[in-house]
Amino acid sequence: MTRCIEHNHTLNQLAAAYVKLVLAIGHHEPLYVDAYYGPAEWRAETQAQGLSLDTLAEHSADLVSRLEQARHGLPCQSLRERHHFLSKQLASVAVYLKRSMGLRLSFDVESQALYDTTAPRHSLSEFHEALVRLDNLLPGEGSLTKRFDAYRSRFIVPADKVPEVFTAAVEQARLLTKRHIALPDGELFRVEFVKDKIWTAYNWYQGDYTSLIQLNQDHPLHLERALELASHEGYPGHHVFNLLQERELVRALGWWEYAIYPLYSPISFLSEGSANFGLTLLMSREERLSFEQQVLMPMAGIEGDLLHYHQVMEAYKALANLDTLVCKQLIDGEITAEAAARLLVDYALYTPEKAAQRVRFYLANRSYVINYHHGEASVGEYVTRKARDSAQAWKAFAALLARPRAASEIIR
Repeated sequence: MTRCIEHNHTLNQLAAAYVKLVLAIGHHEPLYVDAYYGPAEWRAETQAQGLSLDTLAEHSADLVSRLEQARHGLPCQSLRERHHFLSKQLASVAVYLKRSMGLRLSFDVESQALYDTTAPRHSLSEFHEALVRLDNLLPGEGSLTKRFDAYRSRFIVPADKVPEVFTAAVEQARLLTKRHIALPDGELFRVEFVKDKIWTAYNWYQGDYTSLIQLNQDHPLHLERALELASHEGYPGHHVFNLLQERELVRALGWWEYAIYPLYSPISFLSEGSANFGLTLLMSREERLSFEQQVLMPMAGIEGDLLHYHQVMEAYKALANLDTLVCKQLIDGEITAEAAARLLVDYALYTPEKAAQRVRFYLANRSYVINYHHGEASVGEYVTRKARDSAQAWKAFAALLARPRAASEIIR
């Protein structure tokens, strides 16, 4: 026990140095620190120091060396796991610093360095079958993109109904999540409606079991997106992901490394993947259809064949990995931004406005896109391996959120 305490004290010191390093990078790259609810004096300290990227790179290399020395002789499995998490995160931080200083990386090299994995390779020919199925499902004449947009427009939630519909979706997701995961008293999040963003929605975790969720109003909210966003940003997605770590690791164990979230780092693979996968656990297909038809559609004043609409959207989801393919080609210089937008219109059936928004996301976030679909598939496969029934699936999922694993620990 004494040796565990001694080694934990050493890791506490290294964790504090890691947190301060990430905070210092955040002063240069504001989007890098996605969430922080650690000691306020650490943020003030790094702000006052104003260290250059060159100096931070030196600090990073020194911290990597110190962490490697601390690896030997760790007497407890929990400390070995803690050390492994810090090592993965810190290795990513070191590469991110080099990239910020001008290092050019290919899409795959960057994703491996930052997120501990590379996405499966894809080609445009893989998506032809999905496009043919959509062509057969969609009514009307003209281009597939225009027909898809016209068909989906029947299921747009009116702007004045969005708050009510989204709130209902959130409350249902929260209710169902609480049946499987004990949430702390007082947990909550508030919603803001914003515009002119490169994303559709965003969870800003605030600490104290609270989140700010922003919904971008640049594009309309389609019916099926209400539950998808409620589960992704809220329950059992990002909000639950963060609050479980705050409760189980930060408050219970004093592991401050979990009180900071560097966006471009290995933890994002699990964060986005689990948030995408959450709705699959939350509701069966039949339960989702029932809730949307009986609650959300009347609330939104939408009428239509919901079963057929979901058949269309399920066919459309087969195009999901096109996101990674187009972004990879753009980042690797194989296509221009204009060509990327055209591919999204022609193959992903985006409107030109939405395609332009997505290309801006690619350019800003680069290989981050692998965390969504590759992450979802990987988390789903991991949970399925661990579970024989729904109860075991929820147990495996909750354990994964409360004690995050890197991609290389999840993917078989």
